[in-house]
Amino acid sequence: MIRADDVRYHTPEDVAYDWAETAFFSVYLPEPNITAWIYLVARKGVGAMVCDIEAIDGIGRSSLNALYIDFQQHLPAPDRFETFSLPNGLTVSTMNEPRGYQIDYIGVDSTEFHWTVEGLMEPFDIHDPAMDPLASPDVSASGFGSAYANHFDMTARVTGTARIRGKSYDVDCVTTMDHSWGPRNERGLRPMGWINGNFGTDLAFQTIWTFSPEAKGWHQFKLAHGYVLVDGEVRGLVDGQLQAHRAGSYPSGYTGSLVDAQGRSYAVTGHPVAQHPWACYSNSLAMFSTIEWTMDGRIGHGLAQENWPLDSLTGKRLG
Repeated sequence: MIRADDVRYHTPEDVAYDWAETAFFSVYLPEPNITAWIYLVARKGVGAMVCDIEAIDGIGRSSLNALYIDFQQHLPAPDRFETFSLPNGLTVSTMNEPRGYQIDYIGVDSTEFHWTVEGLMEPFDIHDPAMDPLASPDVSASGFGSAYANHFDMTARVTGTARIRGKSYDVDCVTTMDHSWGPRNERGLRPMGWINGNFGTDLAFQTIWTFSPEAKGWHQFKLAHGYVLVDGEVRGLVDGQLQAHRAGSYPSGYTGSLVDAQGRSYAVTGHPVAQHPWACYSNSLAMFSTIEWTMDGRIGHGLAQENWPLDSLTGKRLG
């Protein structure tokens, strides 16, 4: 299980250069169709932190199509992970650990975020069999290899404000945040899918998939971990299928089904309303999509992140 202290660093005494502590936060603003996110990668072994802050509002194939990008890879790693400020204008502090976060960011070109993140559930530990029926002591079964040696996902409500290039918006949405720690070398990262949908405080799903880009149809994805959140009850998944409909390497839609430990099934279909090539690591290309989902007759939104590692997939003309 995830404890309050897990919002802090987990740095080993003999920390290697590729040890990483990561966190991801996002919001979705339906009326302007804006997805904004903050991604953090702290590497205490080299004393540096990656901080990626972006916003998109449509289907794009170039970073130039984004609404806003402030992506810095060599900020000084802060002394503490549970409360810190960075030179780029980002401040993060935790509360009601491990379920609450306050995020404040003063950026450039009249852009700033002020978000309060409140978990709607206990963090979902993918390595705890009491929470996750698919938990395994073998990190190769994590869906992302040793990069998910320690990892949790958490459906959360985010409230506050966002001002992007001079336009202000109220924020009140349900989304998924995550946190990982462990070895994360930029060479040898695995293909994977991190995919979720949020329909309200009473209904959401979060999934992690192994991903085989060279396979076709239903054979591309295999469920590694996931849950459905229904009226506050976290239902761990035991099975699932997912098919991406593609225009080249980018998904143009998804069709799938999820099965929880009690045998209840959930059919999901979705299509992208925003999309972006995301180089979250220099050696990777993530197909980042905001998906409009349908599940049980309800419409919701979530993120689909497909990791395509460039060191292993280049030379195969997959694009």
